[in-house]
Amino acid sequence: MMQARGFTIVELLIVIVVIAILAAITIVAYNGIQDRARSAALRSDLTQIDKQLKLFQSATNKCLKVSSGNTVSSYSSPSSGNSYNLTVTNTESNLSYVLTSSQIWATKNLNVGTMIAGTATPSNNGTIEKYCYGDSEANCDTYGALYTWDEAMQYSTAAGAQGICPAGSHIPTDEEWKTLEMSLGMTRSQADTTGWRGTDQGTQLKSGGTSGMNIPLAGYRSTAGSFSPFSAYAYVWSSSESGGSAWYRYLNSGFATVNRYAGDKAYGFSVRCLEN
Repeated sequence: MMQARGFTIVELLIVIVVIAILAAITIVAYNGIQDRARSAALRSDLTQIDKQLKLFQSATNKCLKVSSGNTVSSYSSPSSGNSYNLTVTNTESNLSYVLTSSQIWATKNLNVGTMIAGTATPSNNGTIEKYCYGDSEANCDTYGALYTWDEAMQYSTAAGAQGICPAGSHIPTDEEWKTLEMSLGMTRSQADTTGWRGTDQGTQLKSGGTSGMNIPLAGYRSTAGSFSPFSAYAYVWSSSESGGSAWYRYLNSGFATVNRYAGDKAYGFSVRCLEN
């Protein structure tokens, strides 16, 4: 009876080389498929960006104009699942703006003016006066300043006033805040109510959220001159009055929703600007 012949070392090496070549061919083919998939996704993303810009122009009758020295990045929520935000940085005001539905919002809290102590009261003296959390200018640099409503509005009571915002922008009205919230999935009936509203719009608006607004939990200055717990709350003014109070938005580290309320104008809250 003949014994089965085993592989020689040379034959085994040949088999290993053939397997390696086949594996390399398979990997190259797979990478080629991946590259084509990425290219297709990128083309889809660019098409989506183009559609969004056209929809924005149709809705607002505006074109996004970028002057020399300003920078532009891309749009958000592409088909590939990557994260892009269409932002424009204005080199004159040092503010970046993000396109959300039919609006262009600043992506940072405003920080202009001269710091005064938390216990001090600003006045209509021709100087923009701001509060910094903990009376620390470094906090203003990082998280933006806090302003009383009158100071933020520069002593105007007109909804949509420019206030302390750069030229070409203004302090958003209560209705404009609602427009932003509804673009993030809140219903009209939810937007019109007070207190905690919506589903996850607060999470979307906070730092790291999908809206691109990146609102930090910058705290607030109380009417007594003290500062609230840092990294827990964010309060942002609107330019709309409600009786002797003013509407604002409130985000909390423990809530995914957005609080709408009208409060004392003497509070020190953050300010976000909205392009005209």
